[in-house]
Amino acid sequence: MSKEILEQITEASFKGDYKTIGRLVRKARREGYSNEKIIGALSAGLIDVSEKYKKQGMYLDDIIKAAGAFEAGFQSLGLQDESKEPEKKVVLGVMGGPWTIGTNIVAANLKAHGFEVINAGSDISPKEIAETVKNSKAKIVASAIYLMQSIKDIESLENQLWKNGIRHKIRTILSGPAGSKQLAEKYNYDAFVKDVNELIVKVKEFSDDLKSEMTSYDRVMTSVKHSEPDRVPFMPFAQTFTAKFAGIPFSEYVSKAEKFVEAQLKAYNFFGWDALCFSSDVGMYAEALGAKIEFPYDDVPRIAKPVLNHTSMYKDFISLEIPNLNNAGRLTESIKAIELTKKEVKNEVPLIGWTEGPFQGVTLLAGGDLMQFFYVLEHPDEFKEILDWYANFEIEVAEAMYEAGADIIGVGETAAYFMSPKFYEDFCLKPEKKACNAIKKMRMIPLIHCCGYVPQCIHFAKETNPGGAIQFDYQVDLEWAKKLIGDEVTIMGNLNYNKLLTASPQQVYEDCATHIKIAAQGGGYWLAFGCEIPRDLPIQNLRAILRATKTVAKYSFNK
Repeated sequence: MSKEILEQITEASFKGDYKTIGRLVRKARREGYSNEKIIGALSAGLIDVSEKYKKQGMYLDDIIKAAGAFEAGFQSLGLQDESKEPEKKVVLGVMGGPWTIGTNIVAANLKAHGFEVINAGSDISPKEIAETVKNSKAKIVASAIYLMQSIKDIESLENQLWKNGIRHKIRTILSGPAGSKQLAEKYNYDAFVKDVNELIVKVKEFSDDLKSEMTSYDRVMTSVKHSEPDRVPFMPFAQTFTAKFAGIPFSEYVSKAEKFVEAQLKAYNFFGWDALCFSSDVGMYAEALGAKIEFPYDDVPRIAKPVLNHTSMYKDFISLEIPNLNNAGRLTESIKAIELTKKEVKNEVPLIGWTEGPFQGVTLLAGGDLMQFFYVLEHPDEFKEILDWYANFEIEVAEAMYEAGADIIGVGETAAYFMSPKFYEDFCLKPEKKACNAIKKMRMIPLIHCCGYVPQCIHFAKETNPGGAIQFDYQVDLEWAKKLIGDEVTIMGNLNYNKLLTASPQQVYEDCATHIKIAAQGGGYWLAFGCEIPRDLPIQNLRAILRATKTVAKYSFNK
C-alpha cells in the first residue's frame, strides 16, 4: 500500500472536492486501509482548513465545501451506527457557538475507533447536554467552548451533571479554543484535550477505566485485604454534612430511620462516594442505656444527665441492663436505617454501622466526665468489669447491625487513644480486642475511630484489630503511621478538615494527591477526613476530592 491515496483524500478534503472524494475513499478501502487511517486523512484536510482560517483567513463558502467533502467521504465508508455499551458511548456538545465542523471531525474519528457518538448539538445549553448524557446512559461526555463568554457554561455543565445524579458515574472532557487545562481543573473536569488526536487517546483511556471499574463494595473489600483495587476508595464519615445536604434538621436525621435513609441515599446518589456511614451522634448509645439527651433542633444532641456518676460508678453500673434492641429508641432507628438502605443498594456499596468502643462508651455513660479516672485508679478491677460489660453490649449492637446488612462496624474509641500507652494497655486493650474479634467473626470489618492527637496508641491497632481498619486524624503523621502499621491494618484518613474547609478546590485536589502518594501503594488505604466531614464544607471542595479519586487515585499510579 502506498500513502499516495491517503494524501489525495487529504487534498480533496482540504479543497472541498466533494464530487470525487467518495471514489478516493472507496479506492483506499479496496487497497486495505483501515477506517481509522481513512478518517485520519479526511480529518487532516479539514483541520488544515481550520488552521488556514485561523491564521490567514478563508472564504466561508470554501470552508463549507471542505466540510461537505469531509462528510461525503465519511459517508462513503458506510459505517453503521450501532448501539454500544455505556462506556463506549460518547456525548458531544458545543456550548456557546454554532460550530459544527469540529464536532463532525471528532464524531467521525470516534466512530472509526468503535465508539457510539451521541451529538447533543452546537450552541446548546449545559442543561441540554446533561439531559442527553442522562437519557443516553453514556459514560463519557466531551464538551467544547469556542468563545470566552461561554466560560460560565463550563461550571454550569458540571453542576447540571451533579444535579442529575450522574456526575460520579461518568468522565468529562473539556476542549475548544477557549478551553484550557486550568479551566478544566478549576471546574473539576476529568481532562482537557487540545485536539482530536488527544481526545481519541483520552476517550480510549476513560473507556478502559470504566470497563474495569469496580463497584464500591468490591473496591473497599479488595483494599482492606491489602490488594490494589481499581482506585483508592473515598470513605465518608458524614453526619451533619449529610443532613444539611439533604435539607433535613439534624434532630430528625438522628431520630427517624426514614430521614436517616433519605439523607444517606440523597448524598450517595449525588456524590457517588464509596460507603454509607450510619454514625449519628455519640449520645445515642448512652441514651439507649438510660442517659438523658438534649435535642437542639438542628444541631448535635448532647448528654444532659449521665448514667454513671464518678463517685458511685460501680453501684450505678450494677443496675444497668442491655436493652432490647427492638425497642431502644434512636439506636433501634439506626439499625432499622441500615436494613432499609440495604434493600435499596444491595451489595453495590458497603454500609458502615456504628458503635462506641468499650472505653469511650463507658466514658460517655459518665457524661464524658474526666473525674471518672479517679475512680479507675481507686477501683481498677471494678472498672475492668464495667468495660467488659460494655464490650458485650457493643457486640450485641454490632450483631443486630450485621443482621440488618452492615458490612463494616465503626468503633468509636477516641477517648481510649488519648490515654497514655500504659493506661491503654492496662484498661482499653483487652475489651477493644474482644469487641473487634467478635465483629470479625460476624464477617464484618471493624473500623476503629480515634480523632485528635493520638500517635502514642496507634500501634495498638495491630494487636486489637489486625485485618481491620483504623481512622485517625490529621495531627498524626500519615507517612509515619503507614510505616508503623504496614500491611496489618487498613488506614482511613487523614485529610485536615480545618485546612480543607477554606482551601480552593485545586488545593484540596493537590492535598488528596499527596495523601494518596504517601499511603495508597499496595492497598490498605481509604481516603477520608481524619474525623467528620465538616457540615459547611463547600460542595466544590468535596467534588475536588472525588475528582482526585478518579485521576491520581487510580492504581496505575505506581506502575
